[in-house]
Amino acid sequence: MKKQILLPIFLLITLAVNAKIWRVNNNPGVTADFSTMALCVANASVLNDDTIHVEGSATTYGGFALNKRLVIIGPGYFLSGVNSNPGLQANLNSANFGATTINYDSLASGSVIMGIDNIGFLNVGTGSAGTDNITITRCRLNSFSLFTAVASGNVMAGWSITKCIMASTLGNTNHVMQNCTVTNNVFLSIVIMDNTGNLNNLVRNNVFRNSISFNNAYFTNNIIIPGTITLTNTVVKNNTCIGISSAGFTPFVGTNGNVAGTIYTDANIFQGLAGNSTDGQWRLAAGSQAIASGETLAAVTPDRGAFGTNDPYVLSGIPAVPTIYSLTVPATIASNATTMPITISTKSNN
Repeated sequence: MKKQILLPIFLLITLAVNAKIWRVNNNPGVTADFSTMALCVANASVLNDDTIHVEGSATTYGGFALNKRLVIIGPGYFLSGVNSNPGLQANLNSANFGATTINYDSLASGSVIMGIDNIGFLNVGTGSAGTDNITITRCRLNSFSLFTAVASGNVMAGWSITKCIMASTLGNTNHVMQNCTVTNNVFLSIVIMDNTGNLNNLVRNNVFRNSISFNNAYFTNNIIIPGTITLTNTVVKNNTCIGISSAGFTPFVGTNGNVAGTIYTDANIFQGLAGNSTDGQWRLAAGSQAIASGETLAAVTPDRGAFGTNDPYVLSGIPAVPTIYSLTVPATIASNATTMPITISTKSNN
């Protein structure tokens, strides 16, 4: 019996030890393993379960074909400039993919993408041959839609889209999403998850700032604005519609904790952009109706919106790895010096 228990543990430890970490950096003069993700993924030495750190750069990295199960980590976004979140990274550049495309196939199933800036996604395959169990977390999509050209009828199972900010469309009517989670995001553009083949999707604690369309989902703790709202075969609980609800949301108002009306405004629900970062503006204002009014689970009543629950949106999409947020190096040192004082400030991120 002991052998049967210990063998799987030993195999997991072996896999963890064998997995390798690779660096991708296209900054001039920097020595890294690869200068582009395309070269990295195509290299025969890069194997399933390896981790790729894509480092901050002023130059975009471009798209690539993902046909391996990888963990891809960037440094986050909104790190400098107007309405940024300062002091999070010593290198103020993001890993920007320039709104280009990641082409998935089924061999990429199980991959994780975290802390990447300005990327688009295209799933390949037909019928049920889609890519499954992809996690996209703490990323920004700014100029390219997610799943714009998915083959009609393509089933995408087990996807997790969480703690992202998107100014581009998520989804389309043609593709099927099953057993997926869409949680703690800020959507500035349209969200379409209304295929009749959809099944058992969780849509919780998001901020929606445009039209939405869902079929066969569990829709709870979200904050939405009036617009084209279509909720079909969907459980709808504890959501706030700012202003007058649209026809698509009106049937749910007054039941299961759903509210709407002109008494709910951006000004009294959110903190707003004044004195805040681009993403920090979606935190709840003092006295907001959305505070502690989400669906109660396990005796805990969370806030509504992207910053609610015990796994909230993270400012700037800072990845869940240790970061260097301050680095001080002398501009010059004496030619006969044997030491050089360097100050590094680091912190962990959950």
